[in-house]
Amino acid sequence: MPPRRFYVPKDSIRAGIAILPSDQAHHLRDVLRLGPGDAVEIFDGEGNGFVGEVELRGSEVFICRLQNLPAAELPGQLVLAAALIKSAKFEWILQKATELGVSEIIPLKTRLSGIQLSDSRINLRLERWDRIVKEAAKQCRRFAAPKLHRPLDFSELLGREELSAYTKLLFYEKAMDPWRPDKSLLSKKTILCIGPEGGWDREEIDKAYRAGFKAFSLGPLILRAETAAIAAMAIIQHQIFLIRK
Repeated sequence: MPPRRFYVPKDSIRAGIAILPSDQAHHLRDVLRLGPGDAVEIFDGEGNGFVGEVELRGSEVFICRLQNLPAAELPGQLVLAAALIKSAKFEWILQKATELGVSEIIPLKTRLSGIQLSDSRINLRLERWDRIVKEAAKQCRRFAAPKLHRPLDFSELLGREELSAYTKLLFYEKAMDPWRPDKSLLSKKTILCIGPEGGWDREEIDKAYRAGFKAFSLGPLILRAETAAIAAMAIIQHQIFLIRK
């Protein structure tokens, strides 16, 4: 069985020693009953992982004699821009996107999403979402958790200049072209847009085309938003992985 893994913020790792956050320390000491000398792994959510030994100093838990672990990330960068949907379903997308190696997640405000969040609620959601992606990163043995963005209007996303270097894909149930494996459509940087339960508005699709996005369908069946997101991410990541091999 591989060593247990814990999240430690980067600024809590110095000179070969890490101090576990209180919740992680509680889990290690009181739930898992690990003790001095036990080997564990830690990651900082920014791409770095280490193995070390547990030391208990009063109420604090230290991981000492840290040694670097090789990174375990998929090649390329895949950004998921997913329309906001009902909370539990969106959180499921966050978890699975992390497991599928997504590098960034952009929640989208779209015309037909029907989800409205005030600034105070957005801040609370972001805190919860951050915990979800870090826990998912720990579970799937990633060292980097996806970067989470604040919810963004779809029209604002389309205007972002930094996306000019990305392959831009949008999945749309009414698209004329089904997605087919094609190396020419993928690059080291890819952004994938998934609409809400109500689908994309026609004007949004037209704007996406003008912004350089290519639209594809995932087949003849109508998929739920969360199903479409997982299916599309899995297909794209598999193809990127094969291209980079």
